[in-house]
Amino acid sequence: MIKAVFFDLYGTLIDIKTDEDEMWVYETLSRYLSYHSVFIKPYELKEAYFGAIQQHFNKSAEKYPEVDVYKIFSSIMRNYDGKKYSSTIIIDTCMLFRTLTMRHFSIFEGVYKALESIRAKYRTGIISDAQWVFAEPEIAMLGFERFFKNVILSSKFGFKKPDVRMFDLAMRNLGTIPDESVYIGDNPARDLIGAKNAGMKFILFRSECGSYNGFQPDRCFDNYSELEDILNDISYEQEA
Repeated sequence: MIKAVFFDLYGTLIDIKTDEDEMWVYETLSRYLSYHSVFIKPYELKEAYFGAIQQHFNKSAEKYPEVDVYKIFSSIMRNYDGKKYSSTIIIDTCMLFRTLTMRHFSIFEGVYKALESIRAKYRTGIISDAQWVFAEPEIAMLGFERFFKNVILSSKFGFKKPDVRMFDLAMRNLGTIPDESVYIGDNPARDLIGAKNAGMKFILFRSECGSYNGFQPDRCFDNYSELEDILNDISYEQEA
């Protein structure tokens, strides 16, 4: 019987589009950093940002490595000024970067209504490939904190989906086992494969409902008005 339902965040609960490639982002961020005595030219800032991410990936021993953008900007600022900055300044820098790169941000239709119903029946959690410095304030901003007490974000661990450790930790935190757990996500390569390797049921959101590397979603849906009935069907099958 299903006891816990876990969600991906971006692309599943939050409809988002970002662009970290446009030079004007780094031009604006460069001007902001100069107020903190960090004098770095826009093209150097862009190169430093992507270079630090690639360097981290190259050094990581993880199969699916993840970075922490907070640490990336902290190291960039320290390298160009030689000072250790307060967490508040670093977080503000990250928040400005996020704001500048955002092109679209909203929740999918029907999310709140579905979550209200689901949290009344199941334990709920988030398992997401996400930057904590962005995701935590965005979760709070959208009022998701009342639905999710257990949030697993890849940037805090240095690895990301489909690494099964993400899923195992989430289930352990909620006191559930794979047979009692369902994961909902939109990315088959990361969400479906990771959940299935962890032994969980998987529901695919807004992607083609087919087989991926030998794994098949248990259900697929395109609108959140369908989700509660899908969970009921899965529970009924398990009980039968």
